[in-house]
Amino acid sequence: MAVLLAATAYSAATPRGPLSPVMAAPGDLFEDVSRQAGLDFVHQFCHDRIANILLSNGAGGAVFDYDNDGFVDIYLVNWGPLNGVTSGRQACSREPNRLFRNRGDGTFEDVTRRAGVAGVGFGSAAAAGDFDNDGFTDLYVVNFGRNQLLRNRGDGTFEDVTAKAGVGDTGTGISAVWFDADNDGRLDLFVANYLTFDPATVSEQNPGAYPGPLAYPGEANVLYRNRGDGTFEEVTRAAGLYAPGHRAMSVSALDVDGDGDTDLYVSNDDTPNALWLNDGKGRFRDVAIEAGVAFNSIGEAPGSMNAAVGDLDGDGRLDLFVTRLGYGSLYLQTAPLRFEDRMFASGLGRITQPYVGWGGVPLDFDNDGDRDLFVTNGDAFTLSGTLSLLLENDGRARFTDAAARGGAFFRTPVNGRGAATLDFDNDGRMDLLITPLADRAILLRNRCPGNHSWLTLDLRGRRSNRNGYGARITARAGARVWVTEAQCPTGFLLQSDPRVHLGLGEVKSLEELEIRWPSGQVQQLKAVPVNRVLPVEEPL
Repeated sequence: MAVLLAATAYSAATPRGPLSPVMAAPGDLFEDVSRQAGLDFVHQFCHDRIANILLSNGAGGAVFDYDNDGFVDIYLVNWGPLNGVTSGRQACSREPNRLFRNRGDGTFEDVTRRAGVAGVGFGSAAAAGDFDNDGFTDLYVVNFGRNQLLRNRGDGTFEDVTAKAGVGDTGTGISAVWFDADNDGRLDLFVANYLTFDPATVSEQNPGAYPGPLAYPGEANVLYRNRGDGTFEEVTRAAGLYAPGHRAMSVSALDVDGDGDTDLYVSNDDTPNALWLNDGKGRFRDVAIEAGVAFNSIGEAPGSMNAAVGDLDGDGRLDLFVTRLGYGSLYLQTAPLRFEDRMFASGLGRITQPYVGWGGVPLDFDNDGDRDLFVTNGDAFTLSGTLSLLLENDGRARFTDAAARGGAFFRTPVNGRGAATLDFDNDGRMDLLITPLADRAILLRNRCPGNHSWLTLDLRGRRSNRNGYGARITARAGARVWVTEAQCPTGFLLQSDPRVHLGLGEVKSLEELEIRWPSGQVQQLKAVPVNRVLPVEEPL
């Protein structure tokens, strides 16, 4: 049976005090601005140690613009009491999930109570998408236990429509993604579940340590098809996605083969990863083994946390960087649906080998025109901290350690879990959000010198889904071409800023910007100015 939520109350508790503010030096590229921004969230941890596998994972949230004011807001998910998981010896009461509204001046205000989004139970993650196409982004909250769908009313408040919509999955939820599986203009919902936890299970191989994922049965993921009337139909088996032996940690949406429909990559724990290829009608088959993305370079399936998606070598094909407990992977797509793991040839193997990688995200932190990587690392067995990684791309998927340029934060141990990219101040430089285990959320402001161009696209679908999830973007300037996608940008526990950010290097304007919308319509913009957030509406 799935994990059952307890009804007991407890108060906020962490085994130690939260991380002190990290003071940046003048030349540091990233600055910890959490305190001055008003992001005062602390992840609850009602135990004195990581006593079981569920306590090792942490919690995240979502970055999205809930009030349509042009500035992204932050929703952070908290834990709650869970029988057999958290300690009964610590008297604690549940702290709420919290919504921080971006004031547009570099600061946030807590609007949780007014918005009605405090949540319930033991939270893991959140995914933001406009499921009813009314122009206001809604929120799906993933829990260990019953999930919640919170509909955005458009007046700054949300209503719980879980029961009406029929999406209250009660599994051990760990991730979710909004995507249009059948290209009907409505967002469908994929929920990733972890494993069926039993507190009575003990480790036979390592007495005294908590059992690993293979000691527990896997738990099937769930696909809900949007009927368009505010309700959903569970279609997991009909869609070919029923896989009860999997142990998901996260799900990433991408059009891996560029055929105009959205596929899914599921990162699994000690289970081969799955690449679910969409036939365009919402039916899927797993092609991970034949594509070369099921195992790492030495043929193992260690605990995968998430896949960072992007064109990392500039060849116009989407690649995958997978963080793991064990050797991670850099899957470069060398031909359609053919990947090679270049983890060590890229330099990433050597740099990441000492760490356990959790949240990994792509970003062009210096806007030089190629995708770099950020990884938040952590310890899976203790509450001690670990260093984070800033990995600079040379444009051909060869990476070097840029932590020294990153600054003081990258010399500060944290027990990182979720990671997200966002541009919270709309200055064109991608900032970072980290949710550590049993510690405060961390907002890092990007202070990289602004000598490179950029463009951020804020898409609005009309024939397609309102968020424009599934749109493919091709930008051209001289001999340079950038290919990227607008997708619901989920990672491990955290969803990033859904707007599409392009670092453009020395480019002063784009000769052409082509958007292939999920509806199939192709929109072309000429002589596109740069260094701005550009709203783009799909033509009817």
